[in-house]
Amino acid sequence: MSSIARDSGRVPPVWERLPQIFGYPFKTACLTTLGLAAILYLIGMVVPLLGLILVIAAWVVLYKFAYDVLEATARGWMDPPEIQRKSNSWVLVKTFVLFVVLGFAVTGIAIVTGSLTLVAAAAIFIVLALPAAIITLAMSNSLMSALNPGTWVGIMRSVGFPYFIASLLLFMLSVSQGMAESLVAGLFGPSLAGHVGVFLIGGYFLIASFHLMGYLVYQHHDMLGVEQEVTAADRARAANPDLSPLLQEVEGLVAEGSVDEAIERLQKELRQSGLQPEEHERYRKLLRLQGRTDELLAHSREYISTLLYGLEQPKKAMSIAEEALRVDASFQPEHPKQVRDLARLADQYDHHELVIRLTSPFGKQNPKHPHLPENYFLGAKALFEGRGDEQKALKILRQLQKHFPDHELRERVDELAERAERIATS
Repeated sequence: MSSIARDSGRVPPVWERLPQIFGYPFKTACLTTLGLAAILYLIGMVVPLLGLILVIAAWVVLYKFAYDVLEATARGWMDPPEIQRKSNSWVLVKTFVLFVVLGFAVTGIAIVTGSLTLVAAAAIFIVLALPAAIITLAMSNSLMSALNPGTWVGIMRSVGFPYFIASLLLFMLSVSQGMAESLVAGLFGPSLAGHVGVFLIGGYFLIASFHLMGYLVYQHHDMLGVEQEVTAADRARAANPDLSPLLQEVEGLVAEGSVDEAIERLQKELRQSGLQPEEHERYRKLLRLQGRTDELLAHSREYISTLLYGLEQPKKAMSIAEEALRVDASFQPEHPKQVRDLARLADQYDHHELVIRLTSPFGKQNPKHPHLPENYFLGAKALFEGRGDEQKALKILRQLQKHFPDHELRERVDELAERAERIATS
């Protein structure tokens, strides 16, 4: 998900989760189940007497797991279930009956009306309603509820447009499955490898499709009245095991939409014992997200000092200063010494604009400060080398020559003034 989506507590829509959906069947629990089902299927293909039973058992294992995936995802689990959930072994029979009844419904309309238009409309409606029927069967384990058109329409209305996007994605998955199965069948023919390959492909797309439907329910669980077993905070902590305990707590608050509370938690820690670099960055990002500019600038002043003299990260200190100046053109560091030190660094790394913006107001704010000559010299140097404004640079240098004739930088001031004058008069 995009960082802004995560920061605002927004659940990414299903179409933004396609990479995770396609990767879901490759997780350990899915591969284990798929492997077990494939072994049963393989044995069923070669054992003459018990073969049919084992083949059916393979499909039961697979469908039972797929329904568990749907129900677990819908309740907030983004990893496959590793223990049995509430679906039972009759789920394949119920699914079969569901498909048969829906098929008979279309056939009945054709027989009674004889209208191709009505038959086509009924078929389209049933195809669109099928995800809602499967979702209902997974969540309620009730075939009667799954066959109730009112339930289908209720889900469609509650979810709205995303439901139809998800239906389109499921249709595309079905088409992709058919193409993949045809490719494998064409490569291996009616051999054992071909049959098992087709089974594995079917299992992969079945799990991915059911995870997609489960995620659709999870995304709209409030409107559908589906109780969550995993909080957003729990998911955030599980997704970031390498973060500090403080950041895990903060990510949990953000995932629940409590961004201001997360900021307060970081502020409290900042006052009490300070923050680690990654915690500083998260704090700043949340302040930006909430538009809390004054607090961001205040933190910039404190953080620049930490970066310069504590963490010794000069480039980061310059970056913070540049960001602060973009937010507020009148920004100045916490202490005059930091202006000189930042200006030196910026001069060293040829950040000429930063030098100019830091040093320009220094004389008005600190007219008698001992760092004033050096700051003005660095500012003149940045004007000359960065902007190519030799006239303005020369004016500042002449003032330095006049008012600070014995300063330790006098030789460098004279040299730069000579260069600037030579270009200005050429």
